[in-house]
Amino acid sequence: MTQKYRIVLSILFSVIGLFAFQLGFFTTITRHFGIDPAEVERFYTSTVILHIALAVFLLAMRSQFYIIPSTHKLMHVNVANLLTMYRLSSTPTILYLLILNQDYPLVGVMLVFTSVAFLTDLFDGMISRKTGQTTRIGQYLDSMSDYAVLIVVSIAFVHYGLISQWFLVVVLTRLFAQFFGSAVLLVYQGYLKPRASWLGKVAIFTTMTLYAVAILQLFRRFRRVSEIVTAVLEYTVAGVLIISLLEKFYIFRQDFQVARRRKALGRLS
Repeated sequence: MTQKYRIVLSILFSVIGLFAFQLGFFTTITRHFGIDPAEVERFYTSTVILHIALAVFLLAMRSQFYIIPSTHKLMHVNVANLLTMYRLSSTPTILYLLILNQDYPLVGVMLVFTSVAFLTDLFDGMISRKTGQTTRIGQYLDSMSDYAVLIVVSIAFVHYGLISQWFLVVVLTRLFAQFFGSAVLLVYQGYLKPRASWLGKVAIFTTMTLYAVAILQLFRRFRRVSEIVTAVLEYTVAGVLIISLLEKFYIFRQDFQVARRRKALGRLS
């Protein structure tokens, strides 16, 4: 069997496996807590759509399953990519757990599940570097999953009053700048090579750390301490996000300059 068909099968099995896990987990939770069937149907619809979209995206981008910088083609989805896919796959589950927490005692489940999803952001990069299997598709997936989880959690946290509205504006500005710059660069040069930076990863990780602290406000025992620590961390993390935003503008400026020079050389040749 060729590399092309092996990676296609690996993508399909991975997405189906993640879908089955999310479905099984949510179904178990809903049965245990007696959650309204209408909520379950809405979850099923959203998670089916997300996993179909994920499968279509990965199949369309299967040529990007190669190790960088060697360009060695992968025969299957590696562990680091699977962890990143899990984080993206978990987005509907996190959203519905946050929503349903208003009417059902899901705080403990929500905290554990969301924390695990956040921790995969730390482990996927660590595993890919230690095993020498940093992939081009992994860079795309990492950005997509970070944005999806952060947007969903940020909006839900503002709704619950766990973080300030102004902090949501900072987060969305940072994420929108990343998305807009990448989209414009992709249209301009016809392809995109994501450039992950250490500061960008710090910005994402510190934001997730803030949210892990903020969610403790849902527990009466930790509420007061969590409110104080969250208020302090918001300013600290906002500063990191703003610095990261400035760095991202600088990186995009460099990328556009490189793309412009390449186009100029192409016209001369």
